[in-house]
Amino acid sequence: MDFMQAAKACRTEHFYAPTLPSPEGLALGITISKKVGKAVQRNRLKRRIKAWCIMHPEDLATQGKMNLIARKGAAELSWEQLSAELCQLMRSV
Repeated sequence: MDFMQAAKACRTEHFYAPTLPSPEGLALGITISKKVGKAVQRNRLKRRIKAWCIMHPEDLATQGKMNLIARKGAAELSWEQLSAELCQLMRSV
């Protein structure tokens, strides 16, 4: 998939989410680079994002392909801050 030419892209302070249209339903990818932190921090952040998606299915888009990219500082967010940023991001998609 070519997310470099995404139809729409949304940003928050710690996340960037390019999206592509797709009739097949929602496909969500999570990308966390080494700039975010060491492997333990990256894996923890990935688990927290997945947990948020399970807890907030109503906030997720219903169709399209989205690549959620974490930016520097995302690993240090508290659960409340992470949840607020992801809600803000998903509303703008």
